[in-house]
Amino acid sequence: MNSNTLETVKSTLDVPQAEQIGQIPAQELYLFVCSGNTCRSPMAAALFNHYYGTDTRIAASAGLFADGSRMSENASLALEQAGITPPEHVSRPVSEALIRQATQVIGITAAHADSLMWSCPHFASKITKLPADIPDPFGGDLAVYQKCLEAIKSALFDMFGPPAGADSTI
Repeated sequence: MNSNTLETVKSTLDVPQAEQIGQIPAQELYLFVCSGNTCRSPMAAALFNHYYGTDTRIAASAGLFADGSRMSENASLALEQAGITPPEHVSRPVSEALIRQATQVIGITAAHADSLMWSCPHFASKITKLPADIPDPFGGDLAVYQKCLEAIKSALFDMFGPPAGADSTI
């Protein structure tokens, strides 16, 4: 993804209002959803954008119970130590507007995907889950977040295939 487009995506995605998603110049939007949108889903979106993001394919994140909190410090540190610039992230609740804009909505666990299907059955065809449930690292130390990041990366590679030239370690 070129840096100008990435900056546009970052500045747009960091606005916690669902309507802003419509300003993203992408044809494919992958929405990752977890509980609070402070750990797993923003790390998943950052990894997706790092490995698979293009001018027309990007990821965003939201949470079932998001409350406007910042990304957890250890989530940011884990991304940074993996060589991925953490986004300036503010958690936002998943909404019907976000789901409507998404090409695919990906629950971080089966329970997240089930909750999304229950609340938005008319979008069931675009709701799925990662191949493996990712345990919540919230409150854990940096090593717990690094393990979580590695599990997310593995799940993304299983789901989308390893990107060309991707390093298999974080």
